[in-house]
Amino acid sequence: MTIPILDLKLSENPNQRNLLLGQLQDALFNIGFLYIKNHGVPEDIVRELVSQIPELFNLSDLSKSKLSKINSPHFLGYSGLAQETTQGKRDLREQFDFATELPIIYEEGSSKDTFIRYFSSPYWRLRGPNLWPDENELPGFRKALQNYHDALSELSYRFVHLIEEAFNIPIGTFDEFFATPSASESSSASRLESSCKNGFLCPQHRLKLIKYHVAHDDSGSQGVGPHKDSSGWLTFLHQVGSEKGLEILDRNGNWLPANPIPGTFVVNFGNAFEAATEGAIRATVHRVQAPSQRERFSIPFFMGLPLDLKVSEIKSFIPEAVRLMRRKENDKSPVEAAVSTFLDPRWDMLGDSVLRKWIRSHPDVGLKWYGFETFEYYTQ
Repeated sequence: MTIPILDLKLSENPNQRNLLLGQLQDALFNIGFLYIKNHGVPEDIVRELVSQIPELFNLSDLSKSKLSKINSPHFLGYSGLAQETTQGKRDLREQFDFATELPIIYEEGSSKDTFIRYFSSPYWRLRGPNLWPDENELPGFRKALQNYHDALSELSYRFVHLIEEAFNIPIGTFDEFFATPSASESSSASRLESSCKNGFLCPQHRLKLIKYHVAHDDSGSQGVGPHKDSSGWLTFLHQVGSEKGLEILDRNGNWLPANPIPGTFVVNFGNAFEAATEGAIRATVHRVQAPSQRERFSIPFFMGLPLDLKVSEIKSFIPEAVRLMRRKENDKSPVEAAVSTFLDPRWDMLGDSVLRKWIRSHPDVGLKWYGFETFEYYTQ
């Protein structure tokens, strides 16, 4: 199995569009990972954010402590080296988490009148503003990140429309899940309400800036352990430079390299996508091996979904013909079977699934902001 490279410029040519859709359909149903080139994201937007990364990670320990995730109930901010775990093991990386800039809407004990939206469910605490570095310490960073966020958001919406075509469903079918405020908007809660369709609040997209540290004999080699992405609908990854490390798990249980290719994004599909299609679309297990020679940087962008949307609701938009293409359970390798999915009905609400993921990855943050009872429920 090889990871395909899709040229999105083919979508502009009526004579080649079907070729692209066929390649996308094969990647959706059989691989779950692909590269895209000629994607329309301006090189200068990518370059400007990448240029800021070294200085971001070179911030003083005091500045990083002010930006620590422990200060954010939204799990946004800085995580130090090996502070995050995957499959029970510590990841040899440090990272900054950012998201669409949105106001806090969580209201403890708010009204549960059926005619009034209420925001007392614990997962609503995930929505909220970023922890930003001081502009004097890192001039231009916030603007660079917001520009990148907005460009990737626009790319993700365009790519979803291609997926709809590959599914042979009307273009725009999934649009009601994706109201589109930009990261630079300072929207009020009322403006967010009015911008969303069918009662859903617009999703909060997330992205990470990651630094993988060089592995030493006593530190292990797990940059990030085997996992499926559970933070969104789609992931768009920019691999900075030429340092290798990303690997995907094929159906035979073998790890295949997904090495950096200049001018491309790596695209993969989230857990919610796999669950909504009853396993027909692959949310492929992947990992990152810690570099052996020099540090490695990457920028994953996670296309979010409304927290109050249920996987069972998404299923109603997926054609039965797609769901009937479900892969057999015995196609799963032992490693893939060990990685959690959204197929457990307890986590049908996406907000519950996402909060569970964050609490399990950052138990200290979960305990501080959500309390022991909630922590125990989501880690059972």
